[in-house]
Amino acid sequence: MDATKSAAIGILSIFALTNTNAQNEEEEFLNAELEEFVIVGHDDVRQMREASMPISVISVKQLEGTSTNINDALARTTGITVRNTGGVGSASRISVRGLEGKRMGIYIDEAAIGQLSDYMSLNDVPTDMIERIEVYKGIVPYRFGGSALGGAVNVVTKEYPPVYLDASYEIASFNTHKLNTAFKRNNKKTGLQFGLGGVLTYSDNDYEMKLQNLDNRVVKRDHDQFKKAMVGGSLKATKWYFDEAKLELVYTATRAEIQGIDFDIREAYTHGQALISALTLKKDNFIAKGLDFDFDACYSYGKNGLYDAAPYRYDWDGNRYNAVSAYGGEQGNYASDSDNRTDDYASKLNLSYLMNQYSTFNLNLYGTHTRQKPKNELMDKSFGYQTNFPSHMSSFTVGFSYDLTLLDGKFMSATTVKNFNYSSETKVLEQTFINNPTEISLSRNYWGGSESLRYKFTKKLLAKASFSSEVRIPTSEELVGNGYSILPATNLAPERCNGLNAGLLYHHNNKHGFIEIEGNFFLNELQDMIRYQADMIPSMARYANFGTVQTQGVELEFKGDATSFLYLYANGTYQDLRDRRKHETGSEAANPTYNKRMPNIPYLLANAGIELHKENLFGGKNQNSRFLVDASYVHEYFYDFEMSKYQDRKIPTSLTFDAGIEHSFRNDMWTLSFKAKNLTDRTVYSDLNRPLPGRNFSFKVRYVMK
Repeated sequence: MDATKSAAIGILSIFALTNTNAQNEEEEFLNAELEEFVIVGHDDVRQMREASMPISVISVKQLEGTSTNINDALARTTGITVRNTGGVGSASRISVRGLEGKRMGIYIDEAAIGQLSDYMSLNDVPTDMIERIEVYKGIVPYRFGGSALGGAVNVVTKEYPPVYLDASYEIASFNTHKLNTAFKRNNKKTGLQFGLGGVLTYSDNDYEMKLQNLDNRVVKRDHDQFKKAMVGGSLKATKWYFDEAKLELVYTATRAEIQGIDFDIREAYTHGQALISALTLKKDNFIAKGLDFDFDACYSYGKNGLYDAAPYRYDWDGNRYNAVSAYGGEQGNYASDSDNRTDDYASKLNLSYLMNQYSTFNLNLYGTHTRQKPKNELMDKSFGYQTNFPSHMSSFTVGFSYDLTLLDGKFMSATTVKNFNYSSETKVLEQTFINNPTEISLSRNYWGGSESLRYKFTKKLLAKASFSSEVRIPTSEELVGNGYSILPATNLAPERCNGLNAGLLYHHNNKHGFIEIEGNFFLNELQDMIRYQADMIPSMARYANFGTVQTQGVELEFKGDATSFLYLYANGTYQDLRDRRKHETGSEAANPTYNKRMPNIPYLLANAGIELHKENLFGGKNQNSRFLVDASYVHEYFYDFEMSKYQDRKIPTSLTFDAGIEHSFRNDMWTLSFKAKNLTDRTVYSDLNRPLPGRNFSFKVRYVMK
């Protein structure tokens, strides 16, 4: 896997509620000049580190107290697309400027979680526990470590007072229930802090759906139940040798039924469990003045699998058919009862040296090791021989960065050089129908780098530009599969993205708050693009290198306070991804899709919204009310390459409206919120033949004691 199971470090922080610098960061962040979009650090100079990178920030006020989840908030951000396949707990892909999936760096408190998708996702993080969400576009900050292309999403969790209790309960359409709890206790005398928290989620997801593949037949989803439980705790010391020494532990368990689209699946489901532990050590002025030490280490043990052993299959008319395999299975030609085990180790060391007010140096070392032990005896019986084999993969990334500030802060630059190394060993069946496993052993090394610049013309107007040539190491799932639905592809080459971003940002403070306008142009060339594609075996797939894809596009955003109680925003994105292969992969034959728009990726999207907020609107005191309306537009796009305008395999245009109301009282001790999504009850798809929920409602009550 990529540096992914260090994800645990960030996930655990959600429950630990002990983010060392978050409170100071909040104060500095709110006081920093907004036009610089600065992500703050330990002092004023460190505040300037990210100023040259293109970034959007979703603040706590856009999240706290409402029923909105992280994906909903991201989907309203410029340049971001969130693709879902269904309701609560369904698979989702986050795209930044058309680059999606595993290319995107997904972080919680700067720890990667991308490969933990078998056990958790960003939507598992309660919005009440988030301080802000940072969306990086083009360049991923060097301190995050690892490899990512095109951008990153980093969720920053809150700091809490010495004694804190936060509990919320949400009930929503389709028998959806969510319970979130968090407790923290701080002993000032000893410097010890204890944190404990948990999340329970349940949904039937039994909404009606229109099946495009069956003449728009309307059926009710009857096998999409989702259950999830997470619990975690932490112990942190602040008066030992290190400024922070933190130990964390989290357990998570998930069970998700598989909803049929082509057939009425009635029994198949996926399951997963994971136990994750993490250690964090931090110290400023380590060994020498100006040298900051930040170390994270993580170990996770997980097991997951697919159960699919029903003796019969059913169509939507109720007709019964025998399973293809004598051992059962509703989805394809084989049965499955997998119990795959994974052991993951990850560590990150970040050393930052502040030489003077002009120069800062940073060294980042990031290493991972993953062992996979797939086990699926029922699948082996279906094929008549062993189909999955143990594997292990290691990766090591070294990054060196130099930040320069000149002209009294008007000019900034950040220069980064990285070296990527990974190795993998396993056995694979190159042809699943031929029992002839091949031993695969590989080791590869690559270089990458980036440069970002910022110049401030006035206090209100600045320009940014960035250039990058980054590498993304394939994950273990891409290389050796997952043991039940993804076949090995050990000949995968890493992806390389050469990118450019240029933009202007205007920010003006007025008597009501602020007005901000931002525009960006971006150009990316993605080489050896890795795509998920169906295999000749039904219900099986594998990853493959596609070739070169070029992206160019523009973003424009306006947001600001029209009055003391009225906030408005609007944004739009055009992202044009084109196939730049002149020849078919592995041949000299002309490529019929050369310069055609890449399929199954939205290219035109826009969002707009309005918020009314007023204190003591209904009388009394210590109360606050908010009314919100959001609109989202995604233009139609083709599922396959557009060879004719008469093709019918397309994702239709969607225009949806959401509205919500929130009321808090007793100084935010109690908060009540109500939200309605897809008000016009429009049929919406973000993936072919997989309709999203229609009109739905949620109600949430939250209690905070501090």
